[in-house]
Amino acid sequence: MQTTLLGLAIAVILALVTALVGPLFVDWGRYRTTFETEATALLGAPVRISGPIEARLLPTPSLSLHSVELAAGEASFSARALRFELALGPLLRGEWRVNELTLDEPLVRLVLNAGGQLKAPGVGTAIAPDRLSIERLSIERGHVDLVDAASGSTLALDDLSFAGDVRSLVGPLRGGGTFVSDGASYRYRIASGRGGADGAKLRLSLEARDRPLIAEADGVLRIDAASPRYEGALTLMRPAGAALSDGRTLAREP
Repeated sequence: MQTTLLGLAIAVILALVTALVGPLFVDWGRYRTTFETEATALLGAPVRISGPIEARLLPTPSLSLHSVELAAGEASFSARALRFELALGPLLRGEWRVNELTLDEPLVRLVLNAGGQLKAPGVGTAIAPDRLSIERLSIERGHVDLVDAASGSTLALDDLSFAGDVRSLVGPLRGGGTFVSDGASYRYRIASGRGGADGAKLRLSLEARDRPLIAEADGVLRIDAASPRYEGALTLMRPAGAALSDGRTLAREP
């Protein structure tokens, strides 16, 4: 019995050492095709990983992918790096609970076609909505292009940052950050409820950092046949003490 326990203890120690030190010597790039195939099946769109791949099992399963691209027709997504850390217990139960997900320099292209339908990459994901949650989602130095095919115009958001959490693929979601558009800097906060047949409750606050203007939206966002519809209130106001062109100030003016 003592010999058996000793052998078991040695096996456990070797497994832990392998999990800790092994990844340092594993060429994860050899499994690039496997990662790409599984990611493509998971997201429902072709995924390409052209940069280094790094993985660890302990103390928590984590993966770093560099130079990631995902294309879905007109819409696309790419990132200089994607790093995430998974909770081990939920993973063993078939659930994806991400302790932390960081997107470094993501480039996103969203297209609203002539029929009013929104085209976005990764919308065909095979993950059940409640099987994925993200405790901490961070976006650094992002860029988003919102293309309106009907008018031929593009709204560009540069230097986009975000910090928040996502409880499932259908919400709720909350967080905020900053971005630059057309040379102006903005700060924003967003919170959405869980989506359903009637849509999802949405609250959005947008504040211009270099001018006295705040915009707030409070309503319901609904996606009908890939066409986004918003119903609710939109309020524009000046913050307390903001100066008007004639020198007057307002405490708060909707």
